[in-house]
Amino acid sequence: MDPFSISVGIVGLLGACVKVGTELKRFHDDIGAVGDAVGEMRNDLGALVRVLDAMRVTFDGLTETWGHTSNSRGQVVDAHWDNIRLSLHDGKRILAGLQDEVARVNKEVSILGGPRKLVRLRSAEVRIARFRHQVHDFRDTLQISLQALIL
Repeated sequence: MDPFSISVGIVGLLGACVKVGTELKRFHDDIGAVGDAVGEMRNDLGALVRVLDAMRVTFDGLTETWGHTSNSRGQVVDAHWDNIRLSLHDGKRILAGLQDEVARVNKEVSILGGPRKLVRLRSAEVRIARFRHQVHDFRDTLQISLQALIL
């Protein structure tokens, strides 16, 4: 072989090494994105928990103040509470579905755990995004309902 063909071969190998290294770096960064996605979901659920805690405190106070009266204001509040109860059941169903999806994505395996989690996360991204959107809507609905009760 002549030196020129050896040089061309080396350049080709270097190019392939750079491409593999770049892909490995991107793959590593994507695995780190799994933690970011889980952190974002944790933040969404934390915000929902804060709204639910505020509602619990408010409802405890309203129950002590108003009780269940037979006047029209009491009927309106009772109807509102029934609507909130139904909404909470819907929220429970949404969160149970999200919990199942996260458990599927977060399943621990002994061989190539991080890369396999990444693949599972990529396949579940659309479903998780739908759940996150439903959680946002649910939280917003409860916040508006809480504000209406306070007023």
